[in-house]
Amino acid sequence: MNYIAHIHIGTHTQTNLLGNFLGDFVKGSQLQHLPFEIEQGIRLHRSIDVFTDSHPLIIELRRCFPIDLRRMAGVIIDIYFDYLLMQTWKRYSNTHFNIVFANFYQQLEQFSLPDNPHFSKLAENLINHQWLNEYINIETCFRAFVSIENRLKNKVMFAKKAQFFILQHGDQLESSFQQFYPECLDHGLKFVQDYSLNNNCEK
Repeated sequence: MNYIAHIHIGTHTQTNLLGNFLGDFVKGSQLQHLPFEIEQGIRLHRSIDVFTDSHPLIIELRRCFPIDLRRMAGVIIDIYFDYLLMQTWKRYSNTHFNIVFANFYQQLEQFSLPDNPHFSKLAENLINHQWLNEYINIETCFRAFVSIENRLKNKVMFAKKAQFFILQHGDQLESSFQQFYPECLDHGLKFVQDYSLNNNCEK
């Protein structure tokens, strides 16, 4: 899952939005130096990623991508699922995404990772331009593909092919998302319950 899904899962599970976002940026398994709510969010993020990558629906969906695009299938699915979540937000949340994002931006302003320039640049961009809600437009997905393509060290030209695949297989992608995402939310809730129980037992 990508940025918006992880933030939404933070809202759904009533866990820290920033922590759920940070899973891609904080490395290592020793997280005890972080505040509990941040550590919990990071571990939830990682659990969601493992759940997603191993889910039969997602595995089958990746196989539907042409061979020359399959290497980037996970990235394409993650980003497009953010768009689909934005399109169907009211189905999964009673709180408007603008309110959720405003809370997230506020948390982001109060946090820094000095040793991670990629995070610092992204955080500055998010705070200054607050563009998460732009994912309600499919063109934002296509621009994200181009941006990732330009950043890849080993040039992988996938952006135009990804756009074509989505336009040709949108119904299939949407059907997979609508089947998968409720299960993903249930997994998130179970993780938080188990995590809270285990940590309470350790105290």
